[in-house]
Amino acid sequence: MWKQFVALARGHRYEAAEAVLDRDAHVILRQQIRDGAATLERARLAVAVAMTQEREESRRAQTLSVHVADLEERAVSALDAGKDALAREAAETIARLEADLAAARQASESFTAEIARLRRIVADAEDRLRDLRRGQRLAEAAGRVGRLRTSAPGEIGSSLRDAEATLARLRQRQGEADGVALALDEMDRDADPGALSRKLAEAGCGTPLAHGTDAVLQRLNERRRQTSA
Repeated sequence: MWKQFVALARGHRYEAAEAVLDRDAHVILRQQIRDGAATLERARLAVAVAMTQEREESRRAQTLSVHVADLEERAVSALDAGKDALAREAAETIARLEADLAAARQASESFTAEIARLRRIVADAEDRLRDLRRGQRLAEAAGRVGRLRTSAPGEIGSSLRDAEATLARLRQRQGEADGVALALDEMDRDADPGALSRKLAEAGCGTPLAHGTDAVLQRLNERRRQTSA
C-alpha cells in the first residue's frame, strides 16, 4: 500500500511538472533559443580568436624563414672568408630559429585544423538555430490562430451585436430629433400671421398678395397687353 502512495505522489509531481512545461512551452523554447544563440556567439568568438592566432603564427613563421635564409647566406660567406667562429655562431642561431620555425608552423597547422573544425560546428549550429527560430515563429503563429479560432467568433459576434444595437439607438434618437425639428417648424409656421395670410391667399381666400404667384402672373399678363397695344 505504501508503495502505491509513493507512486501516486510521484505521478502527481510528474504530471504537474508536465502541465507546467506544456503551459509555458513557448517561454521555455524562447529562452532555450536565446541560450543557444549566446553559446553560438561564444563559438563564433572562439573561431575569430583562433583565426587571429593562426595569422600571428603564420606571420611569425614567415619572419623566421626570412631570418634563417639571410643567416644561412651570411654563414656561407663567413665560411668562404675563413671566419669559422662567425659561421659557427650563425649556425647556432640558425638552429634555434629553425626550431622556432618548426614550432610556429606546427602551431599554424594546428590552428588551421581547429578553425576548420570550429567552422563546421558553427555552421551546423547556425543552421539548427535558424530552424529553431523558424519553428518557434510557426508554433507561436499556430497558437495565435488556435486562440482566434476558439475565441474570435464569439467575440466578433458580440462586438457586432453591440455595435448594431448602438447604431439602432442612434438612428432612433436621430428620428426623434428630426420629428421634433419638423414639429417646431410647423409650430413656427402656424404662429406666423404672414405665413397664414399667404396660405389663405394661395387658396383663393381674399385678395391675392402682391408677391403671390397669382399676383405675379396677373402683372405679367398686364405688361403683355400693354406691349401689344
